[in-house]
Amino acid sequence: MGDRTFRSSAAGKTHTALDPSAPPLRPLMSSSLLLALSAFIFSSVTPRVVAHGADESFILTATDSSFSRYVPTYLANGFWSADSSLLGTSATASHMTGLMDYHSEDVSRPAALPSWNEIDYFDGAAWLNASTVAASTHTYYRQTLDMHDGVLNTRYRWHSPARATDVSVTSFVSQSAPHLAVVSLMLQPKFSGRVRVRFTLHPPPVPQRLPLAQMSAEQFSAVAAQANLPDLVAGGNRTPIWYPGSVQIIGFGSDATSDTMWIEGNAEGGRRVALAAAIETPPNLAVIDHTTEAAASGVSLDLELSLQRNHRYRFTKFVAASADGWGGRATDDVAAAIVARGTGLTSLRNAHSSAWHQLWRSDIQVGGDLPLQRTIHSDLFYLLENSTLDTSWPATACGFSANYFGHVFWDNDFWVFPTLLMMHPARAKSLVAFRQRTLPQAQAQARATAHAYTGAMYPWEADPWSGEDVTPSFAIGNADREIHVNGAVALAQWRYYLATQDLRWLREKGFPVLQAVAEFWSSRVSFNAAKQRFELLHVTSPEEDYGDVDNEIYTNVVAHQSLTAAIDAARVLGIPPNDRWALVAGGLYLPTVGDQGAYYDFDPTTAHDKTGSWMATSVPLLSIPSLNFTADAPTLQGLYAHSVTAIDRVRKHANQMILIMLAIQAADIGKSAAFSDFIGAAVSGQDPFLKPPFNVRSETPQNNSNYLLATSGGFIQAFLFGLTGLRIEERGLVQAFPPTLPTNLKYLRLVNIAFRGQMIDVSITRLPSGRVVRQMTVKTRYHS
Repeated sequence: MGDRTFRSSAAGKTHTALDPSAPPLRPLMSSSLLLALSAFIFSSVTPRVVAHGADESFILTATDSSFSRYVPTYLANGFWSADSSLLGTSATASHMTGLMDYHSEDVSRPAALPSWNEIDYFDGAAWLNASTVAASTHTYYRQTLDMHDGVLNTRYRWHSPARATDVSVTSFVSQSAPHLAVVSLMLQPKFSGRVRVRFTLHPPPVPQRLPLAQMSAEQFSAVAAQANLPDLVAGGNRTPIWYPGSVQIIGFGSDATSDTMWIEGNAEGGRRVALAAAIETPPNLAVIDHTTEAAASGVSLDLELSLQRNHRYRFTKFVAASADGWGGRATDDVAAAIVARGTGLTSLRNAHSSAWHQLWRSDIQVGGDLPLQRTIHSDLFYLLENSTLDTSWPATACGFSANYFGHVFWDNDFWVFPTLLMMHPARAKSLVAFRQRTLPQAQAQARATAHAYTGAMYPWEADPWSGEDVTPSFAIGNADREIHVNGAVALAQWRYYLATQDLRWLREKGFPVLQAVAEFWSSRVSFNAAKQRFELLHVTSPEEDYGDVDNEIYTNVVAHQSLTAAIDAARVLGIPPNDRWALVAGGLYLPTVGDQGAYYDFDPTTAHDKTGSWMATSVPLLSIPSLNFTADAPTLQGLYAHSVTAIDRVRKHANQMILIMLAIQAADIGKSAAFSDFIGAAVSGQDPFLKPPFNVRSETPQNNSNYLLATSGGFIQAFLFGLTGLRIEERGLVQAFPPTLPTNLKYLRLVNIAFRGQMIDVSITRLPSGRVVRQMTVKTRYHS
């Protein structure tokens, strides 16, 4: 993509992806290369599938009890996705990384891809996808997400008004060939007769927009009230604002001779995208009628067939996708889909599952609690589905969904990145590369403020394609004052260097970010002459109900730590740091304990009295592992007691991000029982944040901010760093806190974590005496 620029005619804005050396998604395949490389991958590679037996911790299952409370999962490979459906054959939402919609009156948001996964079936009496799913009409129902293989399987017997058919569906988005996806339908009719099978590519619906780019907070609340959306005002149902953007269809076609179809469009104001499908029908099956339709309203291939009772018939849809900067156009996608069809379902699935098996070589294992082990695996699965190799794509707030508008928050740097860094550092590298690619935008943001700060001021909400600040106008206070994001950005860069010792990377990629953030802090602080210290005034706390406070504890600490990291990085590189960095770092007020010995979140001249806050306190965020916050034992105990007292008031509607960090805070002082309490009821299989049947995480028990990657990343960090007490420092992977182990667990094992070119196993066990011990084993060299 390089210096590719695209323009929104509606908004009149230009969005530029900078840094040609690290594009968001490098062109993996050009026109002719796409076909040749696909053929090479699928004809010359014999995949080796590593069986995992009947390990239930990798299996999530929906049954007919899920019909009334089904929250879809999605299948993804870091580049594009498709939601699941109860039937397995329905058209569902699909998204592609960085495919954003730009509208003059709206915020930027993910553009919905044309739906590509529908296969419909008419048994002579009714269409399958129009049927109402019920226990009486869809018997023997079972939908299984096999996270080890990365495959969704759906099985049931469909009873239409006149007939019955056994239905089996297999779906996956390829981990081994990123442009490809497959949905395969097996039919076994309990009758003989004529049927129809239809394959479609559906354009996404045009959204009913709200003018979110222009609304104040008061106007937004008024609109929500007028729309009779009280849950929206209360933070519950956010669907009315988190609708996907649109793709405007500009081309389409189908070919009955080759059984192919394609569709091409432009995300509004954004990138071009294309999809194509090649259809495989059962061999030697006579086709009575064979029709295609192609229009801007949709593309379809319709087959009329004669089926025999109790015979099995498989129909498979091989789909290829591409976008500007990633692959070619629709003609290349048609070619790739045809190659995939020639390779066959079994080979494609084996290669895909083998790639997943390689990812699962790095694992976190717990003994004695199967629901907890399954939760760990589901969180790892969603993190892996949303990460890529050798790109500069970030982790958006809610992954492949329209939630939180597909924007990038500090979740990318302090919540998702640390988990990937220890388990899949090559994927973690893409997340910090996003901040490097968008450094010019952050520098422009700093200059554009009323005070014209120096350095880089990273956006509170960044567009994953352009890197620009896209915070909605009703949350503009966050954009202006929730500046702790800058510390997270800088410290992620430093942690990547500490974990890899890649000196060239630090010099060329990481240090420019560290330097720019240090310059920002140096210009953002105020000097209090009366108290002879630097302070950070008028900031928004991570506990966002407090939008304008002074000396917020977490913000000051993360600023101090990132200034220190910039100084350390300069020393490693032999570069003289700006003298002001050390001056500010040494003189910055760190309000750990108040003047009277009390603990507080920010300057006590501002009352801490908002009892409805969903975070209650930002103090637990000091336990974020990448922050490497340390203090003496009495201070750690006092901060923990402060946190518990604050969170108890809002526990029932708390944001899980704060609860997870409180769990790590408890682990740091050896309170294993409290760790189990705050990490969630996953230990008993009743975690209110996990939506059935696929462990989809919500932000709170009440709201539908689903697929939140921050809490998936934080949950895994609680085991990687919390129970182990391990931290990444310049001297290595060190034991910063004693290990601890909840009594419900027999052991904790980190398998094949990566650090400085080595693969390491870490085991936490309890001796007969009750003492918890840690063992670390260096095994082999690591190859990313």
